[in-house]
Amino acid sequence: MKLTIRRRTNEDIDEFITWTYSGIYSFYDNNIQDEKIEGFKQSVDLERAFSVIDEKDNLVGNCEFFDVSDDGEEILAVGVQMKPLLTGKGFGSKFVKAIINQGREKLGFNHLELAVVDFNKRAIKVYEKEGFRKKGEFQNEIRGTTYNFIIMEKDWI
Repeated sequence: MKLTIRRRTNEDIDEFITWTYSGIYSFYDNNIQDEKIEGFKQSVDLERAFSVIDEKDNLVGNCEFFDVSDDGEEILAVGVQMKPLLTGKGFGSKFVKAIINQGREKLGFNHLELAVVDFNKRAIKVYEKEGFRKKGEFQNEIRGTTYNFIIMEKDWI
């Protein structure tokens, strides 16, 4: 499966907001978070927001690169989401690698960070396989529940 990132379309976003996940991964459901739905709708014009497609132009996920600069240091982070039907099937590394490699081509970064909820062991394993290492932790309250997140980072020399 060859994956490509491209600009989002309104049709992509209409599909993204229907995505729901099973079990503990329902945390990532797009249809129950108004702020997530609005964020997707507003992202169609963003230069750092992409859809991920396969060689047949099928939508397989999305990603967004965003500025999380701190104390004057420029820091770029990425958020990724794979289509629910494809999760847990061994596509994670290929998915993340395509996003990072093509993101670097488009945006030219040499340092990248991401945040992942600590119970998402599948994602953490993929990020570690792709060279990300733990940088720190933080907590965030989402829909009335406090979650622990791990900040991971990777550098290219």
